Amino acid sequence: MLPPASLSRTAVNRNHRLRSAGIDAVWQTGRAHAVVGHRGSVLVSRGGLHLLTREQVPDEALLFYLGTDGDGRHFVGAGLLDDGRSAVDAMLSADQARDAEPWLTDPLSGVHSTEPVWANLRDVGEALDDRDVALATSLIALSNWHMTHTHSPRSGTPTDMEQSGWVRRDPDAGSEHFPRTDPAVIMAVVHTDAAGEEHLLLGSNAMWPADRFSLLAGFVEPGETLESAVIREVEEEAGIAVHSPRYVGSQPWPFPASLMLGFTAEADSLTAAPDDDEITALRWFTRPQLRAAMESGEVTVPTTVSIAGQILYGWLDGETAPTPR
Repeated sequence: MLPPASLSRTAVNRNHRLRSAGIDAVWQTGRAHAVVGHRGSVLVSRGGLHLLTREQVPDEALLFYLGTDGDGRHFVGAGLLDDGRSAVDAMLSADQARDAEPWLTDPLSGVHSTEPVWANLRDVGEALDDRDVALATSLIALSNWHMTHTHSPRSGTPTDMEQSGWVRRDPDAGSEHFPRTDPAVIMAVVHTDAAGEEHLLLGSNAMWPADRFSLLAGFVEPGETLESAVIREVEEEAGIAVHSPRYVGSQPWPFPASLMLGFTAEADSLTAAPDDDEITALRWFTRPQLRAAMESGEVTVPTTVSIAGQILYGWLDGETAPTPR
């Protein structure tokens, strides 16, 4: 069952057959609009993605075919460099398109406004519908890939975009290169004490505010199974052994190119110590303890736009093996 709030949602047919026809063919359908992204942010209005016509898309944009919705409308992703964003801002408003701060305090307030704002996908993903979440997630992921993989890893030759943005080709060697996705595991580590009460392990990353805690996570290494990655990452970050890893769901996380694979794992004791490199603090929480810490503001946790929040809140609701909802 797809999570109702996370970036896993989708209502888009990627329609791979139209990719080979090229972006011009998509525009020629007469039923295509562009959605716009810049550095992890998307342009929104009316509580959803702000749509541009072909004529409104700046020449500087990188264009990708994202797919079609249930009504047969086609969507082109426009990934902007800084010059492209300036061009869009100037076109949309004499004062330039607004930043998202007011909109973020109440994302759905944008439903009654036609004025476009730039909003980070991590902040507004919960307010977007299934179609717009799918479009925005693919747009940001493809933009990040194209902007960081402009040259062939084999020869260093600048590559050409093909297949409506889904392939880059080395013109000399002829080799094809495809969008990169990095698998990462994220796990709810649970210990059940002698009284039968569950404790959830949360960690604070060195790059976060001291009150921010989340599930442990890490990238899968070459030649490693997902289950082995769960066991290794927990041992590296928390110094404890876990067993019985169980897969519970996945979510794209295009910041810049991750696929998050959610797991639960069992620990036999409450002994844990942060590595003091990536993780600066570790805490075990029972359900009442975590609720109290969240309500008091002692700790902050991820929202349900992320699989971390989905699993965490699932555990809080009493699920022994939390699953994204």
